[in-house]
Parts: sequence; structure tokens; C-alpha cells
Amino acid sequence: MKGPGDFFATAEAYEVVDGDTFRVVLDGEKTRVRIMGINAPESGGYRAEEDWGAEAKAYAKDKLEGRTVHLFTDPGDPIYDQYDRLLAHVVMENGMNYAVLAVAEGMAECYILRHQELVIGDTLRKAERLAKAERRGMWGSLD
Repeated sequence: MKGPGDFFATAEAYEVVDGDTFRVVLDGEKTRVRIMGINAPESGGYRAEEDWGAEAKAYAKDKLEGRTVHLFTDPGDPIYDQYDRLLAHVVMENGMNYAVLAVAEGMAECYILRHQELVIGDTLRKAERLAKAERRGMWGSLD
């Protein structure tokens, strides 16, 4: 499997930090991964817990922790962010893109910066519209 960006790896997710960040070991080094294209509610720790933060973290743990994932960067985007986290798309063992699934289930929102043209941007936007329309997850209490 090849990814479209400058970096590709397969690793085991060993610890979920929250709904959009987890840890893997790459080349013998512990590495934090920030999932491209999404933002999940904070689950506590460095920042105050937000509504749906605990649910988003539990969802990520269920889908990622202890499982093999394929990581790849997006063309033209940096490989690491200002916090030294690997910025990557995450494809699970079943072939699903974690970000698309989390957004579709209402466990994260689409998070694409103005300068970005993510390879899955349109898919993420459609998944968020569907999740909101069907009031899934954190969108269940929309007025």
C-alpha cells in the first residue's frame, strides 16, 4: 500500500490520547500521530474536557488501540506539526479511513485549514453533513 504524500508507514497504535491523537512506535521511537482532517472534542489532560470528549476518546480506543494502522501524509502538507506530532491519514486494518468514519459517526468534526486541499476533503465534508443531518454523536443535540 502506498500513500500519496511524502511519508508512509505501518504501525501498531498502542495508546489513544484523545479522539484525534494517538501514539505508535516508528523506527523504535515513540511517535504521536495527529489525524489529518478532523478535530475531536477534548477529553481532558492538557486541556479541559469538552462535551463528547470522553465518547470520542472511547471511540478512538475501540477502533485504533492495539491495532495495526497505515499512516500516510497528504501531498504538500508538512509531515510534523508545531507539537512534533506526525500529521497523517489513518487507514485501519479493514481499509477504512479513520477520519471519515469518526466524522460520519459524529465523533469528530471536519477540520481542514484554508490552505489545505486534503485528498479526502470532499469525503470528510459530505460525512459531516450526513452526521449533522442524522444527528449522530455530538450532533445529536443540535437545535
